[in-house]
Amino acid sequence: MIEEYVRTVTAHGVPYNYRVLRQTDPAAEARGEAAGGPPAEPVIALGGVLEGMHDWAYLEGAVLPGASLVTVDLPGLDPAAFQDGDGLDLLCEGLAGIVEDLGAPRVKLYGYSLGAAVALQYTQGHPERVARLLLGGVPGDVTDEIETHLRTAVGCARAGDADGFAALMADGLLCLDESHHVHRRELTRGYLRRFMRNAAHVPRKVDLLATALVTRRRPLHDGLSGVPTLVFSGGHDHLNPHEKLLEFAATIEGSRFVSFPDCDHMLPLQRPEAVTSLVASFLLDEPAAQASG
Repeated sequence: MIEEYVRTVTAHGVPYNYRVLRQTDPAAEARGEAAGGPPAEPVIALGGVLEGMHDWAYLEGAVLPGASLVTVDLPGLDPAAFQDGDGLDLLCEGLAGIVEDLGAPRVKLYGYSLGAAVALQYTQGHPERVARLLLGGVPGDVTDEIETHLRTAVGCARAGDADGFAALMADGLLCLDESHHVHRRELTRGYLRRFMRNAAHVPRKVDLLATALVTRRRPLHDGLSGVPTLVFSGGHDHLNPHEKLLEFAATIEGSRFVSFPDCDHMLPLQRPEAVTSLVASFLLDEPAAQASG
């Protein structure tokens, strides 16, 4: 039986909603049977700019037999709220509030894209609270070209042009270089356009994309030690090239790096089975098929 509940925490007046899924055994509880050993650390999943707490169904089968799954709605922030600060700092404070509200001494973090930046910065400040850290699609430096592309997309959404927003976002996230083989490229492109067309009508999601653009670009190279970490990416992720990711991973003591050569930034859509394999084997210590790359 799956138990589900949603809670809200507040940081600096900004609400953060999170969802907890936990697999229970009512028959065992009725018999008063206690689980052997302490409860497993919950797995907290933090996604990209437009991923919400209901977008993680593909992880449930991998996580729930061994741990609770916690998914988060990162809020859309008014840029004026952090004009003199850093949007990433505020997102990390929201994550800190969620960890405290869960009441678990330690958690396991999985962050992808923007979520990877939030997970890393939180762990750097609170290494004693993180048992393991899984980082995918780590964002790189935002080039002028990428920034202009995304700002144009935000403008389309706010002008009511959902189709223009969807096309720009899908093309901006995918590797469209036909000289590179990308698994399920066209299937992913079609799905992304449909997803982004719906997202264009959700102001919170558009606001969060704008937040990501104006947040101070702090290079993710401050290092980390004492927390087992695995970094993974698609081999054709143009948002952070392979060489840069290797340099980034080298700043994390004892980290491992895994690349999936036929994927781009949308790796979780192109090879969801590979991501669930990493989650099961690295975060939950369960046997899993060896990842490619």
